[in-house]
Amino acid sequence: MNPVFPLIAIAVAWTFAGQLGRQWWDRRRDHALAWALSLFLFGLGHVAVLIGLTAGWSSPTFGIYWLSGALLNVPLLAIGQLHLLDRKRSVIWWTLAGLAVLWNVVFTITATYDTAVLEAATGGIPAGSEVLAGTTAYALLRPMTYTFAIVVIGSVYSAVKMKKWALLLIAVGTTVAAAGSSVIGSSVDYLFPVLSAVGVLLMYTGFRTVSAPARTSEPATATA
Repeated sequence: MNPVFPLIAIAVAWTFAGQLGRQWWDRRRDHALAWALSLFLFGLGHVAVLIGLTAGWSSPTFGIYWLSGALLNVPLLAIGQLHLLDRKRSVIWWTLAGLAVLWNVVFTITATYDTAVLEAATGGIPAGSEVLAGTTAYALLRPMTYTFAIVVIGSVYSAVKMKKWALLLIAVGTTVAAAGSSVIGSSVDYLFPVLSAVGVLLMYTGFRTVSAPARTSEPATATA
């Protein structure tokens, strides 16, 4: 795998996370904080991928990749989307987020990793089904993946409701990044970093377009 694409994904994700964090700090909007955390984890997961590709995989490296890249970043995107759709239930959404983080962290840290599979994965990303076979950390992947629907459906709904069609790029970008994760362990797993980079770029473009201030015409010069 070409390490350039993970580097692109890291740079865009952390730039995106920084701007979302600044937006949360200025306006105290909960969805921005949830998305900032999600994009930070997305970037962290790709740091682990970069280390695994260049220096070899270890249990801690794969654990960071699994927790931040596979398990938690999409659920936190979904939590942000739920805050946008129903701000009054903010306490509920953050409670769910906290439980999800705690649950995933505990079972990922305590999981048994197949070190033989990790050592054999040179130049690629080992499949979670092989490294974590039979563990709760792997079983958690399926329920965490279901939160993808909240992100996509919520983004489409918001785009139609507010007539801000750039929001559709967030849905498309999330879908492209998810498609990248689905090719891991297949004959085309080299597409993972490419699709991840393209996906986060699409999401960032949608965010920047929606967040850009509306252009207004300059006021006419007053005449005497």
